[in-house]
Amino acid sequence: MTKDKLDGLIITDLNNIRYLVGFTGSNGMVLLTRNRCLFFSDFRYQAQSKRQIRNALVKIRARDLLAVFPTEELKGIKKLGFEADNLSYQNYRRVKKQLKKVSLVSCNNWTLELRAVKDNTELKLIRKAVAITDSVFAKILKMIKPGIREKDLAMEMDYQMMQQGEVAFSTIVASGKNGALPHYHPGLKKIKRGEMIVFDFGAKYQGYCADMTRTIFVGKADKKGKEIYSIVLEAQKRALAAIKHGEKATDIDEKARNYIAVKGYGKYFGHGLGHGVGLLVHENPALAKTSKTILENNNVVTVEPGIYLPWWGGVRIEDLVRVTSKGCENFTKSPKELIEL
Repeated sequence: MTKDKLDGLIITDLNNIRYLVGFTGSNGMVLLTRNRCLFFSDFRYQAQSKRQIRNALVKIRARDLLAVFPTEELKGIKKLGFEADNLSYQNYRRVKKQLKKVSLVSCNNWTLELRAVKDNTELKLIRKAVAITDSVFAKILKMIKPGIREKDLAMEMDYQMMQQGEVAFSTIVASGKNGALPHYHPGLKKIKRGEMIVFDFGAKYQGYCADMTRTIFVGKADKKGKEIYSIVLEAQKRALAAIKHGEKATDIDEKARNYIAVKGYGKYFGHGLGHGVGLLVHENPALAKTSKTILENNNVVTVEPGIYLPWWGGVRIEDLVRVTSKGCENFTKSPKELIEL
């Protein structure tokens, strides 16, 4: 704020609000100035705000927080920043119309940048979310058999995660050729002997997410399956070994991508190597060809190379790790050796 000569900043992204002041409801806004922090919500969250809000003064207003903007709190403010990637154009116009003597300035998502480095409390919650995810994978392995439907496995996994926390994102169970679709939605397809299954899922615990992918084979893997699996696993190992505080995210991506390319499957690995995980399952930093990030201690990122052959299927292996000055701490404990059920 000082660098951009701002007198204040309004924060409307609910995940950023949770990170800054602890609020978990669905309607809130923060006004941050040089010397105070105000939190706004409506009557539905009056009691909840008293329980949750830290480091901010609570103000209860009408449900539509932007309809009557708290202009009375803007004394001395000439330049007011806002989260450009969150405030819609329509709401921007509504606010601007009410601010006669205040200049609205679009800002980068600074809070999201802060969120990229986790503190000890956040790391503890992420570890717990990963532990739940690992436990669910161990249980689901006992249920897999020819004839069971993708959707049945996905619903059981969601149930198991909900018993211990929440579901971080839509669970992927992709069998056979469906494994070539990185963001496949499980359907009513019955799993056949000899097929691979890609499981991509994660639990959420007290707001913090996990993310894991494992690929298993129902019955014996064929020669192609063993080849693809070994390439993906080696690519991941090379990337994991290169992760360290101060390393370029692009260099980590290249470790896996170049190996897959050398093995002849470069054009079948089309997504980034990984992404940050925290309050959201996709946040900063990104491990990708276009990333400009230099990794920092306590970044938490996925490492998930994959090969996707439309006529055959796909293999992806994903772990969640913490960046340290000595390398990385791998939170994910589920086995990665080839599983044949």
